[in-house]
Amino acid sequence: MKRLTVGLLLGCLAAFGMNSSSVNAAANEVRIAFFLEWATPNQEDKVKKTFDKAFGVPVKWTNFKTGGEMTEAMLSGDIDISYSQGLTPFVNAVNAKAPLKLVDIAVLYGMGGTTCVVANSSGISKANASELEGKKVAVPLGTMADYVFKETMRVVGADPSKMKVVDMDPEDGSAALVNGDVAMACLFGGKSIKKAEEAGKKMLTVKEAKDAGIAGIDITSVTNKFLKENPGMVRTFVEVTHEANARYNAGKSDMNIIAKDAGMDLAGTKKQMGGFEFPNAATMKSKYMNTGGILMKYLSVMGNMFATSENPALKDYSAVVDTSYLPM
Repeated sequence: MKRLTVGLLLGCLAAFGMNSSSVNAAANEVRIAFFLEWATPNQEDKVKKTFDKAFGVPVKWTNFKTGGEMTEAMLSGDIDISYSQGLTPFVNAVNAKAPLKLVDIAVLYGMGGTTCVVANSSGISKANASELEGKKVAVPLGTMADYVFKETMRVVGADPSKMKVVDMDPEDGSAALVNGDVAMACLFGGKSIKKAEEAGKKMLTVKEAKDAGIAGIDITSVTNKFLKENPGMVRTFVEVTHEANARYNAGKSDMNIIAKDAGMDLAGTKKQMGGFEFPNAATMKSKYMNTGGILMKYLSVMGNMFATSENPALKDYSAVVDTSYLPM
């Protein structure tokens, strides 16, 4: 599993700059990144080709395992828009000066969608969580699951630096937990969590995590180049997505289509999306993406949490957030 290391990111940035003059300003297709096992209302429009019709050009959708991989693909010139990218990989990218902008909030979610599952065989729970120290735990580094891992350990009083953290994507992490190779796996995705819970249980319940202030925000990010050359297409993507969200919030989505496209069963899809929130543009502007809003606070907190000496936190994350593409 590739990760967005500093060297790789710098290489991608160089390639991004070298290739920027070779792409036509008017895109003849739109390339969008998304996740499987992460059901969202706009997948109905994906299947029905609503986006293609709205853009007037074909759309190429590519699924990724992590938000870090989405960033790599954007910087290499293979992806224009990343939908439902985790806030953590976005922060890591912009801390490293990646030319990306956050233009929308895709989904808000509790820890039903991203969580840490501890093996039943370990005998460890939140009551004795410090016993994880010295043991192997699976975490997809640089993702929202990494953030949840750090925050969960803070809540239960265990020291992550004393654990043997193995960098694994959710699918591999759940398999490792079931096979007894790790004591805990932090992961996201309906199937991966369900599989992990065959051999373990959540370290914190969804309510306990919520009460502790642990929550997730996924966003829509766009390369600066695509944003500059195709602002109308970015606006169209956001508008169609918000129309899909409104349809879902009104109980009018075709859940069978969404479930099939997400690679999940209908019951699992309904359960997962039941823990998701898809706020409208007015709420985003007044509560989340405004100065001092929830999103801006999260960006600052995560930026400092994952900052390094090579890639320090930004002084002002509003520079990488653009609300002008949200519907009026």
